[in-house]
Amino acid sequence: MVIKVGSGEIDDLSTLSVLDEESLLRELRARYKKGIIYTYIGDVLIAINPFKQLNIYEKQQHDLYKYVQYRNQLTPHLFWVADQAYRKLCLSKKSQCIAVSGESGAGKTESTKLIVSHIIHCSGAAGDRELQNRIIETSPLLEAFGNAQTCMNQNSSRFGKYLQLNFTDTGRIIGAKVYDYLLEKSRVVQHGPGERTFHFFYYLFAGLEKETLEYFYLDDPETYRILKDPCGGKVFPNRSDFKHCRQMFNTQKDIMQRVGFTKDDINMVFTILSAILHLTNIRFSHDDETDGVYIEDEYPLEVVCSLLGLDQEMLTMALISTFNMTKGERVISLKNFDQANDCRDALAKALYERLFSWIVKQINTLLQPNRRYNQIYDKIYRTCSILDMSGFENFQVNSFEQLCINVANEHLQYYFNEHIFLKEEQDYRTEGVSCEKVEFQNNEDLIELFMGTLGIFALLDEESRFPKANDESLVQKFHSHCKSHSRYIKPRGNETAFGIHHYAGKVVYDARGFLEKNRDNLSANLIECMGKSGIELISHLFTITDGMNHSSDIGISSM
Repeated sequence: MVIKVGSGEIDDLSTLSVLDEESLLRELRARYKKGIIYTYIGDVLIAINPFKQLNIYEKQQHDLYKYVQYRNQLTPHLFWVADQAYRKLCLSKKSQCIAVSGESGAGKTESTKLIVSHIIHCSGAAGDRELQNRIIETSPLLEAFGNAQTCMNQNSSRFGKYLQLNFTDTGRIIGAKVYDYLLEKSRVVQHGPGERTFHFFYYLFAGLEKETLEYFYLDDPETYRILKDPCGGKVFPNRSDFKHCRQMFNTQKDIMQRVGFTKDDINMVFTILSAILHLTNIRFSHDDETDGVYIEDEYPLEVVCSLLGLDQEMLTMALISTFNMTKGERVISLKNFDQANDCRDALAKALYERLFSWIVKQINTLLQPNRRYNQIYDKIYRTCSILDMSGFENFQVNSFEQLCINVANEHLQYYFNEHIFLKEEQDYRTEGVSCEKVEFQNNEDLIELFMGTLGIFALLDEESRFPKANDESLVQKFHSHCKSHSRYIKPRGNETAFGIHHYAGKVVYDARGFLEKNRDNLSANLIECMGKSGIELISHLFTITDGMNHSSDIGISSM
């Protein structure tokens, strides 16, 4: 029986006699119209986001796709991928990894949660039920602090996550660990029209009672700079949005309690978020007498110091001035208007980054194997990991954050190319089977453009070391070294723009802010001020010995 392309009945696209773009899209479109969102292509599963709830993830489906021996027994499903990873872990005694890739809004985060839920279902009732529930609930908790509304996605992941599930050699789940990457901390202080900063800031205003809001010195949400829509829209555009945020606040607070956060832990989270809201409301004006700046209204400063246990005079000096050691003496230099604003925003970003890292670290502590398992399985446990990286992005304005995300996705695309095409060809040759060479676009040259010794990131690091360098000089350096590369684009008439032909299409980047974001410096006197906080956690997060590497113990990098 011959099944026609476009019939919507082909479960595995690798069985097509002609593997071209048109044939693949015709069949995927036909399946989608039939309500079939999953399709195999070899051992890769393609998922098309239906943007609605489907009843294909109930307990019945969990049971159906448990211990499936042959894939063609059932229709394609995400649970089959999870089941196979778990089966291979148990049978081969080797660790497994599932990579989830796709553009922003493709449904990667939801797919990741479904994969985790099915792996835990496969591990059975023999596991620690409380631990299993904790693992499942960490995902929505991290979303509340690491996701935000963008023009592409109402719940866009602004960080990458690698979830490692730990199993005994008999398949019993005994713990888990989260590694996070590329937190978009710049979103704390700036976001585009129609977008938002991180979810929990909004949950705070919708969920806290009036007395508690007053305890954190919080007032009308419309008065906080980082919550405002650049186009003038309201913080909560309608009543249903406010109700949704209130519901999410209650849900996340309950999750934090169930996962194991103490009342003091939760209060500290609210305190730091409130401090960031007040900190970013500090405004500066030019001081004609000193040619520096002064703080217009002391109230936000006073509140920040009260919430974070800081010395007000010390924080003031750290925001409006910097010091250098010259011949053993401390020389104070006053900041100009732009430098003071950058310093304030850098502190807000650092606070949020360290808060996020601390939340991840707390989660990892609560998910680690207990002492009994540590002693028995310290060296022999296996892992099943799921990588959920932020998807490829191409916005109206693409900055440093989009560059980092897209380069990470280029690496994933390279892996898929290797796995789908090159590895298959190699397997055929090893088995002595003849096959036609499949033509595909290899992106190895593009990765070299970014990561090579004279690549874009090396040039960015080099230019960041020059104090007088600016974004225009950076782009000129890019043009000078990269213009001959076939994937590089030099736009006309824009001194801060450059373009790249990515695997997913052409993206033009705006390099304004690249150097400042790459340097990511907190002044020494600001770190010293935060390190002397009267609150132990704040002091710990900003100790000089930790510096900017505070989160290295949990494998975090951010932008």
